[in-house]
Order: sequence, then structure tokens, then C-alpha cells
Amino acid sequence: MEKLNDMERGLPSADICPELKFVVESESLSLFTSILQYGIEVVTLANTPLGKFLVSCPGFSEEYLADSVQTIFLNGTAVDDLQTPLCGEHPLVALSAAMPGLAGAIFRKGGLHASLRTATKAEKAAMPLAQGALTVTLKLFNAIARDKGELILGLGAVMSSAVVASFLEKREELWRRILRVDFAAEAVRREDLQALLSRYSHVRLCITAGASM
Repeated sequence: MEKLNDMERGLPSADICPELKFVVESESLSLFTSILQYGIEVVTLANTPLGKFLVSCPGFSEEYLADSVQTIFLNGTAVDDLQTPLCGEHPLVALSAAMPGLAGAIFRKGGLHASLRTATKAEKAAMPLAQGALTVTLKLFNAIARDKGELILGLGAVMSSAVVASFLEKREELWRRILRVDFAAEAVRREDLQALLSRYSHVRLCITAGASM
């Protein structure tokens, strides 16, 4: 991604976006990747082509997009054109591998039913252009999250604090697989985490594997 500082990139600084780090059982790391379907915040420059944005994300390449990503949604509309510029107030990009049945046939990029869901050139031309940094919400589903999730979470990704809190609250079985929790570089107890998360709109979530005690 472009070398910009936190303020230039439009993301909160470390003072208001602390790191939340989980060290989990190594064999359980893949179980946490489903959190990526709720979206991470990634910064690019306004009007960056969709394809250029995606290959700048950790672990993605042109080959992976062509071979493994079957559907790309931009603001809820499936698109084929990777030259489509990212613009608007806060665009949403979602990636999925193959989906079953009619939904898969309709949304699959380059498929026979592409005309049912691809934005027209007139619609694209109507999209407003912007300048400067742009924050994109990136959602990864099914096999895409499993393929790339461990790398992305290992490096750290900015997420809504409320999303992280809700994800953990509903998954008691995952808590049993967490060996250590650090918040802003300090070890914290599980019972204190929800209160800490409530103080911030976003955290930089980092999940790595460690040896079981």
C-alpha cells in the first residue's frame, strides 16, 4: 500500500486505535479468520483502480484474483472490470469464492449471467471522483478468508471495536483457544476486554499462533 502516515491515510492514530493482540493455539488460528467477513479498514488513494487496490493487499496477486476469486462486489454490486475506480465516501469491497446454485451463476465474474448484475458504463460514469486518501471496507468470505486470513490477521488489521466485541461474545468456543490477550501492549483479562473496547471506535486486531501452555 502507499506509504502514508496514519493521519494522511485517514485511519485513527495509535493513540485512538490501539492494537488488540490475541495469541491463540496454533491449530485453532484458522477458526478466527471468519471475522474478516465483517470487514477490515484498508486505505488507498481515491480513484485507485479496484484491481490495483486488491493486489496491494497482503497475499493477493493478479493470479489469485483470476483463479480463486469468483465474485467481487463493490458497494453491493458485482463487478467484472478491475479498472473500476474506488471513489465515494467509504466504498465497500467484498470478495467471495465460488457460490453454489443460481446465485453463483449470476454473480460469477465473466459468467453467462454477468449482464444481470454488472454496473453499466453509465452508472460508473456517474460515480463522483474524489481526491486524497480513501478508506475502503474490505470483506472476505468463505475460502478467500481461509486462504488469506491468517496472513492478514498476523500483520494486523483495523476493525470496528464493536464488531470485534460482538464476534467474541457470540463464540464462547473461541475464547477457550485464546492463550493471551494484549491491549495496547499490556496483558489484560478477558473480563476487562469489553470495557476497553467500548472506549474506542476501532482497534488494530492482530491474531498470531502460540504454543499451548
